[in-house]
Amino acid sequence: MSHFSTVKTKLTNRECLVQALQDLKLNPQVHETAQSLKGYYGGSQGQSAEIIVSGCTIKARADIGFKWNTSSGVYEVIHDSYETVPKLGKDFFTNKLMLAYGQRMVRAKAAELQDQFGECAIAESTNGTMQTLRLTFAGHQEVQHFARR
Repeated sequence: MSHFSTVKTKLTNRECLVQALQDLKLNPQVHETAQSLKGYYGGSQGQSAEIIVSGCTIKARADIGFKWNTSSGVYEVIHDSYETVPKLGKDFFTNKLMLAYGQRMVRAKAAELQDQFGECAIAESTNGTMQTLRLTFAGHQEVQHFARR
């Protein structure tokens, strides 16, 4: 039977979460206050969220919501697994979304550190299922020039 489930996450940064969803082509709608989610049967089942991925974006009948939990300081995912798993895969939230979110968090931290350490270059490499982002800050590069006489 179709119903919304709430899943705790480690997602804390709103901007990085929205950018990660955009990177995954999910076109999130961002609201200052929680808005009702559309469920499989049309109603919200009392569920609401500040960041909403419309079900029609993934060709599903139920929305995906990301609701801020003030007591734990993280976003919770509200979704209907009967709708999301066939469309996005069973490991979407734990793998694909977390990977995109992690990349955005690294880029945000690198931008924050540029004032302290100089210009930052980011190199990406993938080895099987492992993805590496290598940060190189200009302030940490020591260049020596020698003149031959």
